Amino acid sequence: MNIDWKMAVYWRLPVRLQEAALSLYAGHLEKIYYGPGFQEFKDWLYEWHDWSSSQVDEWKTQRLRYIVKLAAEKVPFYRETFKKCDWKRVDSDTDLHLLPILEKQQIRHNEKALLVDGMNKRNLWVQKTSGTTGTSLKIYWPVAMVAQWWAIMEVMVRYVAGVKQEMPRAMVGGRPVIPGDTQEPPYWRFNRRWKQLYCSSYHISQMSSPHYIRALEKYGSQWITGYGSAIAALAESAAKEGVDYHPLRAVITSGDTLLRGMRESIEKYFNCKCFDHYGQSEGVAMAMECKNGKMHVIPMLGIFEILRDDGTCCEIGEVGEMVVTGLLNDAMPLIRYRIGDYAAWAREQTCQCGNPNPVIENLEGRVDDYLVTSDGRRIGRLSTAMKRSPTIHSAQIVQDRPGHAYLLVRPGDGYKTADASAVRDDILERIGKFDMDIIEAPEIPKTMQGKTTLVVRLEDRPLMREIYKHIL
Repeated sequence: MNIDWKMAVYWRLPVRLQEAALSLYAGHLEKIYYGPGFQEFKDWLYEWHDWSSSQVDEWKTQRLRYIVKLAAEKVPFYRETFKKCDWKRVDSDTDLHLLPILEKQQIRHNEKALLVDGMNKRNLWVQKTSGTTGTSLKIYWPVAMVAQWWAIMEVMVRYVAGVKQEMPRAMVGGRPVIPGDTQEPPYWRFNRRWKQLYCSSYHISQMSSPHYIRALEKYGSQWITGYGSAIAALAESAAKEGVDYHPLRAVITSGDTLLRGMRESIEKYFNCKCFDHYGQSEGVAMAMECKNGKMHVIPMLGIFEILRDDGTCCEIGEVGEMVVTGLLNDAMPLIRYRIGDYAAWAREQTCQCGNPNPVIENLEGRVDDYLVTSDGRRIGRLSTAMKRSPTIHSAQIVQDRPGHAYLLVRPGDGYKTADASAVRDDILERIGKFDMDIIEAPEIPKTMQGKTTLVVRLEDRPLMREIYKHIL
């Protein structure tokens, strides 16, 4: 579907017809998301809760063998690359190191060759990544996997947070549901089919926040999902305006980094638990935070590896790069795919919530979140330093040239200038010779997709220069 012409038509419609169009499109998606295979897979997922560790491992092993064999024999890209390795020796996840790592650029340049022989793109579901650091990727799923994905979302994500798909909800995301130059409400559109209030993340301010809150009440939203930074901004803005709101059942955040100050703002204002959820458009990995705050891997979607720079496995508690092998996509298998995020296996794997699935911690954002020094080094893994002070609500590093950057700090409760200096000093200890100026800002700017990122290199994001011109 061509987004340009579709959106051009959408913008020409009055609000009432825009909402009718959204509901009509939701009806179309419903047949795919919750159609054939959804209930069966959902029932199977509930049974999964009673499986022993050995049963889970056996299922993963059988699925991995199937995916690797399929790729080696029926996917042109892997037929070629696997010539250099003994793929037949891959009997379990401990053997995955025998296979090469798949990079994003390889997907971008070998889209057709990564499809199983005989697959017609027209018969597949296409997922596009956000492309915040470059051209978006197209990942093709078998249609059956779409229902499986949403069954996982229902059982392993929503159920954990105590909510359901059929409950009225709000979404605060990056889709342009209203024109960018909108100056007055509504700053949202209502999808009656799903009882979903889709709120624009681009128009949240202290002045607009009362209108957002009244809309949540009007449409009976019981839970909210979306970007943590945007939901936190709404909570803080409404609190400053003195707008009261009844408690929600839950807030589920995803898509950007949820910092401590954001979580506190959300939970305080909406008087509910905020759950962080990790996933990506490629559909190879997912994790969900439980009620005890531990991030549990959802193993039926993919096999996680956490690796050092030299490709060896990290020890427990050691932060490394995540490489994932998808287990559900048998149309475009992604094997040992470098997804671009860091994490560590938690030292404490048992959890009182009863979920036996592995626990990860220290999700440190994109690999692309790095600084460039004057001598050309790339310095990443900076989120730990950014979490140094609890009085800093949120922060961002903006690099304008090699060897120099600005530390944008949004002050929180009890903030002192020394707190920002401590964060800067921690970063400089890691980097060495580097110039960094501190700027206190009332808000941290978002990307064109409505997300917040830890590091913004203006050389790589020329369209964002205008946003920062009045801050730096």
